[in-house]
This record gives sequence, C-alpha cells and structure tokens, in this order.
Amino acid sequence: MVFDAHWGIIPGMPLLRLLFGLPDSPIDRRTYVTVGASLMVFKYIVDAVVIALAAGVFWTPVDYLLPMITFKAAKVAQFPQGLSIWLVLWTLPFIWIGVVLSVRRALDAGIFPGVVVAFFVPFLNYLLMAGLAIAPANHKPPVRLVEPPPSEPPTPLSRSTQLGVVLGAGAGILVIGIGVMGFRNYGTSVFLGVPFMTGLVSAVVANRIAPRSRTETIVLGQGALLLIAGMLLLVALEGGICLAMAFPIASPIAIMGSIVGRLLAHRDQPPSFTHITVLLLAVSLGSGIEAAMPGVPTRVVLTSVEIDASPSRVWEQVVSFREIDRAPAWYFRTGLAYPLRARLEGTGVGAVRHCQFTTGTFVEPITVWDEPRVLAFDVKSQPPPLHEWSPYARVYAPHLDGFFRTTHGEFRLIQLAPNRTRLEGRTWYSLEMQPSIYWNAIADTILHAIHGRVLEHVKAEAERTR
Repeated sequence: MVFDAHWGIIPGMPLLRLLFGLPDSPIDRRTYVTVGASLMVFKYIVDAVVIALAAGVFWTPVDYLLPMITFKAAKVAQFPQGLSIWLVLWTLPFIWIGVVLSVRRALDAGIFPGVVVAFFVPFLNYLLMAGLAIAPANHKPPVRLVEPPPSEPPTPLSRSTQLGVVLGAGAGILVIGIGVMGFRNYGTSVFLGVPFMTGLVSAVVANRIAPRSRTETIVLGQGALLLIAGMLLLVALEGGICLAMAFPIASPIAIMGSIVGRLLAHRDQPPSFTHITVLLLAVSLGSGIEAAMPGVPTRVVLTSVEIDASPSRVWEQVVSFREIDRAPAWYFRTGLAYPLRARLEGTGVGAVRHCQFTTGTFVEPITVWDEPRVLAFDVKSQPPPLHEWSPYARVYAPHLDGFFRTTHGEFRLIQLAPNRTRLEGRTWYSLEMQPSIYWNAIADTILHAIHGRVLEHVKAEAERTR
C-alpha cells in the first residue's frame, strides 16, 4: 500500500518508508492528518487493551491525549513494572514516526522543519500538530534535501567535529540550566527535548562546515551528549549514576535529532541563528510549563516472600532486625542506597522505627501496630537515595533533594499454615521526573531490590530461630 498526495496515496512511496524512512520528501495536509490520526487511534486502542489486561485500568482517550501528570498519574501509579517498560519500548517507534511525518509536512508547507523539536514539549506538541494540519501547501519550488556524498571519516580534532560537538552540547547545557536550575524541573522537555535539540544542533553545525555521512553525524550527536554529561560532572550538578540511567532514553532521541539536523544542514536554506534560538526558547518554555503542573500522586511497590515460620516468629524480625551480613548485590555497589539494620524505640502506635541505610537513616513513626499481622509507618525523614559517582564529596543535583520521596511503608504477615507465613512489604513513593513510565520502572526495580534484601534477611533469621 502507498499514499497519494491528493487521496492519501503517494506513488512510489511504500507505507514503511513513509512512516520510518528519512524525512526527505514532503507530504500534503491530507496525508499528514489521515496517517497521523489513524496511527493515534491505533496506538490508543493497543495501549488501552494492554493496560486493561495488565493493570486492570481503563485508559480513556483523555488519558492518552493529555499525558501530563494531573490527568493520568494516579492510573500510571497502578501500572506493574513490566507494563511501564513495555510502554517505553512501544512508544519509541511512534515518536520517530511523529518526527518523520511532521518534518515532511513542514517541508510541504514551507515551514522551517526544525520546529519539530516542539514534538517533545508538552502542550506545544499539540499546537505543532494542529498548525501543520491546517497550514496550506507552499506553492513555491520545494527546498530539496540533498544527500551529500560520503566524506572521509573526520578526525577528533577537525574543526567541524569540535564545533558540532561543543555547540550541540552548549545548547543542551543552556536549556538544562534553565529547566533544572531555573524551574527546578526534570520533565520531558529536559529528558527528551534536550537530547533531540543537542543532536540536531551538532548535526547542523558539523555538516554545514564539512558534509558527513549519517553514521558520522550520529556519532557527533552522541559525543555532544557525552560532553554534556562530562560538563555536568565537572561542575558537580550531576553524578555518574543518574547520568547513566538517563542515557538509555536520551541516546535514541539524540539520534533522531542528528538525522533531522543532517538533512536540514543540506537544504538550500539551512537553519539560521534565529531558527536555533527559537528552538532553545521552545524547549525552555516546555520546562516552565511542566514546572507549573501540580505534583504527582504516590505509587506503591509490593514485594513478598514465603517463610517457613509462624507469624509471631516473623514479627520479631520485622519490627527490628540486626545487621544484614549478606553481601549487597552488584547494583547496590554502584552507590544506590540499601538497608543495613533496623531498630525500634518503644512499642505500639507512636513508637519510632529507625532503618539504617548506607546513605543515612529513615525515621519511621509507627501508625499501625497489629501484632502479628500488620506493621505500618510513615516516613518522617529520609536520607539521599544514592551516593553519586563524582570527583566531589557533594553533588548539587536538585533531584537528590525531594524529587524522590517515600511517604510510608507497611509489612503485612499472612498465615498460610501453622508454621508458614507470607510476608509482604509495601512502600509508597512519589517521583517528580518525566517521562513517568520510564523513571517509575527504574524506581520500582530499585525498591523491589531493597524489599528483597530486607525480606530475605527476615526469612533467614525467622527460619533459623523457629
């Protein structure tokens, strides 16, 4: 099947090339609206069915079309970890399709194709799509995107390499500074908009000086991302662990930006300084929009283990436990906080549990004392979630202070037999970082690992003393 410029079928352009190919040829309004709307409906139906089956949640069209915190976070909080990971992987190809279709429609309308960066900015993305859907075709001769002949592999010290990497990274650092330090926001504008813009700027600059192959251009964009990471490390605004966690989502988005930027660089009318400035302002505006949104609701993580001991034996180990002498798993050795021991001051409701982690102590006032069935507590104070990899003793990343918050926890003991108990551990938390399905999947994984370390220790101690 192919799409024509008048009826939605363009002769000689197979469907897969239209959706996944390079955005090097224009499409008209009808094609853009028809294909875009059809794919949105298709993705919504698949999303809704999978979410209903995996989480028992009804995903409405409003949840899909308004994916900001206020509208859907309470439902997202119910997503199991595997569903969140699947949604991230499932969404990536649709991001690329949206970029391809939007660039092609901009070419047809005579609009600077770099405006596609708004695709990664909340609310501005809908303004972008609406504008492209109604913009009339440009009847002037189209500005062609010419594929340059492959160049020799650039040297690391060539002028185009240096300028492309440095200016791409500089643009990213500027917008990160505005979004993170100015608006104190870690939203999609930072984690998606900045990588796309970084790849685009580095590609445009490098290819205007010396034409590069697509592979070389992508490498430059990745180099600019790594330079951003190095600069954040150098000024102690970020640590290695969080940068490593952000890279899997930033890297493919930067690749998209590099591909689009390379094509723009070889137009007869390449991007101007004004064009680049508008892109920087658009992504920065996105951080301001996200910062004005209300906070996120709490999410709960449940982990359980079955123990060959009575509930009363298990209860003794739950309320307080001695030093966990089992060696931590490899991922905890990267700097993630993990539990060491717990002690209890007093008994009953009002007692205070102190859970010692490698980064400090959780202070947990007891709110439910139903021996030997339920022990619940609030979290009055908590230490940092990790020790960052950094050449400095302290890292001044805002997300280390309040962006990840645990609000309360619970242990529930369920008797399965006279000497067999299922122990469930729950933690309620909130995480003010977007895209939520990506960061919640990481947070869930870490909390499951923390739960597992405690529950396995309780299991070993209870079975040894029964």
